[in-house]
Amino acid sequence: MSEHTAVQILFVTNEFVWPAERGGRVRSLSQLRLLASLPEVERIRLFTLREDHVPEEHRAELARQVGKLDVLEPVFHPIHLFAHKRYVPRVAWLRVAQGVPYLAGKWDAPAVRSALQRELQGRRFDVVWLEHLGTARYLGLVRRLQPGARVVLDQQNVDSDIWGQFARRQRGLRRLIAESEWRAARRFERDTLRAVDAVSAISLDDARAYRDFAGVDAVTIPQVVPFVRRPLSHQPGPRLAYVGNLTWHPNSRGLEWFFAAVWPLVRERLPDVTLDVAGSGLPHDVGGAPLAPRTWGQPGVTVLGFVPDLTPLYERSVALVAPILGGSGVRIKLLEAFRSGVPVVTTPDGAAGLPIQAGREAFVESEPQAFAARLFEIASSSELRSRLREAAYSFLERHHGLATAQTRARALLGCGSRPGREIEPLLTTA
Repeated sequence: MSEHTAVQILFVTNEFVWPAERGGRVRSLSQLRLLASLPEVERIRLFTLREDHVPEEHRAELARQVGKLDVLEPVFHPIHLFAHKRYVPRVAWLRVAQGVPYLAGKWDAPAVRSALQRELQGRRFDVVWLEHLGTARYLGLVRRLQPGARVVLDQQNVDSDIWGQFARRQRGLRRLIAESEWRAARRFERDTLRAVDAVSAISLDDARAYRDFAGVDAVTIPQVVPFVRRPLSHQPGPRLAYVGNLTWHPNSRGLEWFFAAVWPLVRERLPDVTLDVAGSGLPHDVGGAPLAPRTWGQPGVTVLGFVPDLTPLYERSVALVAPILGGSGVRIKLLEAFRSGVPVVTTPDGAAGLPIQAGREAFVESEPQAFAARLFEIASSSELRSRLREAAYSFLERHHGLATAQTRARALLGCGSRPGREIEPLLTTA
């Protein structure tokens, strides 16, 4: 593809991107903005699914936020499959009759296939961008109707690894079934990585994994995180914050561990400390209040649920707690905290995928006593908060700037160097 070609992109993702109130949507929005920032890209058409109604004003705001973007009418398909049980038999049939793993079969639906087919038949695309492994269920359709298009698979996780983590936590028959699903997911992920024209990875760890089990060289696209340095504001008391998707298993497991093992230790040393828990996914009572697990109802803890604007929460918090157990990819919440100038204490799984140095940009602790001690240190020292804040800003400058991401995005689109050349120096020097 010529560097001066007016590139037409069909961007396919499994969830409507706006409002970008959780990590996956933040990543999707960042990728759309990155692609739109390239002079080579003329238009992007966004094909997406929805579980709930998407107001017209959300579609209009997304188009305004990105530019060069045509936002198509989202197609209904459940994200939470078992809340829409009429879709379950089809997924089960695909698994039994065709060996299609759950992570792909759950996105298969005649209505989605029909809508995507109309879009693929209606115009010519230079690039079809498949975001998330599950959308690759439609790779055959894309190849048949757009044989000249370059197909990019944009991964936010090593999806089969997440199934492997799940299987290892099971026992007995459940473990046997989970291991079978992991093997099927592994085969599907390997075959898909090899079948597309280019692969985008969110971290070097994920890129290494793709090379190890599929022999594919991925291009690592860093999350673009623009920021403005802000002075350290006065904190009225030791207030902590948690932000994340509250139903994603690595998050919920981490919070259970934190409340059982860490929070009592923090309260011993800081009796007045408070914690605000913000995030999507929780059910609500008849009054609209979020219904949190009983174990979260501890002294000093307020569960806010979904918060449309996190700025006030960050401004009043001395630290972000990010206890994450499992998962893969990159924790967008850490980068958002860095951008907001909020010190972070996380677990090793939370720091995975980011080339941070423990104790410099953030504290990384796996033991409850050490995790609690770090929170006490941050709450007690404005000098420490300033040091962590400046180190985090410098980290974003080095690793998450626009220019680097643009160079790698061009390689994915075929406008620059071959994707395989991008990762080699990164893997050998990191």
